Amino acid sequence: MKQLEEERIQLVDKTLPGVATIFTVREVRIRNPFANTPFSDFFGFPNRDFIQRQEGLGSGFIVKVDKDKKKVYLLTNNHVIENATDIKVQFKNGTVLKGEVIGKDKLSDVAVVAVPFKEGIEKYAEKHILKLGDSDKLKPGQTVIAIGNPLGLTGTVTMGIVSALDRELEGHPGEGFIQTDAPINPGNSGGPLINTDGEVVGINTAIIMGAQGLGFAVPINQAKWVMEQILKYGKVKRSKIGVIVQPLTPELAKHFGVKKGVIVSQVMKDSPAKKAGIKPGDIIVAVNGKEVDKINDLQKLIMRNPPGTKVKITVVRNGKKIDIDVITTSWEEEEEVSGNMQELEAKYGLIVKDITPELVEKYRIPKVPYGVLVYGVKYGSVADEAGLRRGDIILTVNKKPVKSAEEFWKIIRKAEKRKADSVLLYVQRGDARMYTILPVIKTKE
Repeated sequence: MKQLEEERIQLVDKTLPGVATIFTVREVRIRNPFANTPFSDFFGFPNRDFIQRQEGLGSGFIVKVDKDKKKVYLLTNNHVIENATDIKVQFKNGTVLKGEVIGKDKLSDVAVVAVPFKEGIEKYAEKHILKLGDSDKLKPGQTVIAIGNPLGLTGTVTMGIVSALDRELEGHPGEGFIQTDAPINPGNSGGPLINTDGEVVGINTAIIMGAQGLGFAVPINQAKWVMEQILKYGKVKRSKIGVIVQPLTPELAKHFGVKKGVIVSQVMKDSPAKKAGIKPGDIIVAVNGKEVDKINDLQKLIMRNPPGTKVKITVVRNGKKIDIDVITTSWEEEEEVSGNMQELEAKYGLIVKDITPELVEKYRIPKVPYGVLVYGVKYGSVADEAGLRRGDIILTVNKKPVKSAEEFWKIIRKAEKRKADSVLLYVQRGDARMYTILPVIKTKE
């Protein structure tokens, strides 16, 4: 027992120098209710919104030293550095350097941060690069150790077991997470989850508030793939084939005469799947010979290919197995919009929803050929200033029909990218229709 304890102490001592604290500063805009009012001049209030600085911290760990680019690379979580205007990285030896975001990925919650070769950090980092393990070899019940800086308490070590594997978290399709009971708290995010060999098997990423013994980590194999993409392209390139699938329940499995797979419930128009001949009702049982047991399996096997890759989709149709070659297309635009939907809603103070029969009945929406329902408008927001109201139906944007909330935000995002000043909305309110201008908020480079 004492020997095991000594080995664990040595393991932690060896790992801790490779773990860093990441300090961030974010600028949050607070609406000034007195801006552009008589009160502003009378009381001397500034005629603009207030900018509030918010400080945060997380963890990261050393993974690479690049002598050509003279940079030390660290892995962390996307949510640790997201929207940060200033990043500082503090190493175990006390060195503090300005951090640079090399790339980030909201879907997997992985980011790569770098610091320059200064104050001899390259020599320190070379000695303390953490070894990345193989998360595919993890088993439930295996001992793991979480290291990080929870609530600013640097170098905190907690121990537990792998509770489950391939857990699905909302907002992260195709990304299976490690569940652990090793205590994880705010500030642990971005720190390493290691096994008893001292290898990093995950990145501590999330807790469920109010629950005990429920922590989650990004599998390191997943993080390695994301890191490789970021270092090669500056972003993550994923694929899609354009199908909507549903789980194969025991009842459906009996009806279709199959034991495993997922059911294609819809094939998107003009998608690679449609062009290749995949049909609704097909049961996808394998991708490139690898079995598909659940939706997450299919997503992972498709997404982790560069766009334009030929994949062999094995389906069961009318009791017969068929191999169909499909050329994937880019998932990037879809990922960007879906991953940033909440960010865009907050930015514009506007929530729009697809028009469904339930919403038509609930809000007595007039019959329209297309459009999206304005579900919410924040007071003082850009959407409010544009005159939009809850219950309005946005029919077109720049004279193009809009058929879904996703399509609406794609158009807005494209307008941002081309640095447009505004977009033209055609809106129905009750029985009346009108045009209005929605200003486009400029994105920071």
